[in-house]
Amino acid sequence: MIRNIIVQLYLFLQPFLGFGQSLSADEVAVLPEGLDECSGMCFIAPNALVMINDSGNDAELFICDTLGQLLMQPKLLGLPNRDWESLAFKDGLLYIGDFGNNSNKREDLEILVLDLSKLLSEEQWSLKGRVQFQYPEQKQFPPEEESDWYYDLEAMVVSGDSIYLFTKNRTKPFDGLVKVYALSTEYKSQEAQLIKEFKTNIGLKHFNWVSGASLGPNGDDLFLLGYSKVWYVANWREADLNAPYAYSLGYFSQKEAIAVNGNQLYFAEEKNKGYEPFLRKTSVELFLNRYQQLADEAIVLDTNTFRSGDSISLHFRDPHYFLGTRYVLYNTAGNEVFDGKLNESQLKNGNLDIEIGQLPAGRYILSFDGKMKKAFVLSIL
Repeated sequence: MIRNIIVQLYLFLQPFLGFGQSLSADEVAVLPEGLDECSGMCFIAPNALVMINDSGNDAELFICDTLGQLLMQPKLLGLPNRDWESLAFKDGLLYIGDFGNNSNKREDLEILVLDLSKLLSEEQWSLKGRVQFQYPEQKQFPPEEESDWYYDLEAMVVSGDSIYLFTKNRTKPFDGLVKVYALSTEYKSQEAQLIKEFKTNIGLKHFNWVSGASLGPNGDDLFLLGYSKVWYVANWREADLNAPYAYSLGYFSQKEAIAVNGNQLYFAEEKNKGYEPFLRKTSVELFLNRYQQLADEAIVLDTNTFRSGDSISLHFRDPHYFLGTRYVLYNTAGNEVFDGKLNESQLKNGNLDIEIGQLPAGRYILSFDGKMKKAFVLSIL
C-alpha cells in the first residue's frame, strides 16, 4: 500500500522533476500465452518481431507480427537460458544477451549468436557462436560495496562490427550512472571496453535505470527504455550521452523490451498483478519532432543587449539535460573571450547568470556545445 502511494506520488511529480516531455503509446495486443516475462525483442523482418522470456523460462523464441499475433515458437534445444535479457539483430544474425546479473556475481556472461536466415522460410536456425566477456573494472563477484553494483545488464545494440552494452545500475545509494561497454562481434572470450559513462537521474532506481535499448532506422538515433520513460539520444556515437533526454510514458510498469521498425517504436511489459503483458507502440516521429522543438526552445535569453559589467541571464527548459555542457563567448574575430562548463549548482533552479566583466563594446557570440547546440548573438553597449 505504502509502495503504491510512493509510486503514484512520484509519477504525479514527474513533470516538475525535469523528466522531459510526456509521450503517449497505443496498445497493440496482449502478448502471446507463455510470454509473461518478455525481456527483449527486435525485428528480424518488417513484419516479424522476435521476443524472449528471461531467467526461469524455456530457451525459445516467440515470433509475432506487428499486431502481436504469434507466427511461430521455435524451441532452442541445447541452449541454456540462464538469464536472457536483451536481443539485437543484424545481417541475418540474432544476438541473445545471456547476461542478466541482478546480484552482480555472475562470471559466465555471454551473448549467443544465432543464424536465422532460414527461420521464417524453413523454420531452421543454427548456433553461429558465442561472445563471452568480462568487465575488467569488476574485481569482486559481487563487489563488496553495494555502491559499486554497476554490473547488471539488460540493454544491448549491435552496430558495425561491435556490440554495445548499457548497464543497469543497482547501486545503493542509487547514483544513476550507466556504463557503456563495447565488444567485438568475434566469437571469442574478451574484456568489455568501457567507452562512455552517463547519468540518467538520481532518485528512485526503478524510475531511472536502463532496461532496454534499440537503434533507430538510420542507426544514429538511440532509444533507451526504462520502467516509466524512454530516453532519446541523437547521433549517439558522437554524443557524450550526458543526461539523455527523457520522455515520460505516464505510467509505471516493468518494461524491458524495446524495438524500432521504420517509424514505429514498440515496447513490451511483463505480466504482473493487476495487468496483462501488453505490446505497445508509439511514433518515432514524435521523438524527432519534439526533440527539434526542444532544441529550438531549450535555452531562453530574455535580451541580447547588455552593458559592460552586466551579467547574461539565461533560463534552461530542462536543466538536468545540460549538465556538463560547455559554453564559449567569442568576439567578432572568432577568438574565445572566456568559456565554462555547466554544473549542477549552476543549473539548480534552471537559471544561469554569466558575468561578462568589463568587456569592450561590440558584438559577441555565446555558443553552447553538446547535444542541443545553441548560439546567441549579443551586443554590449
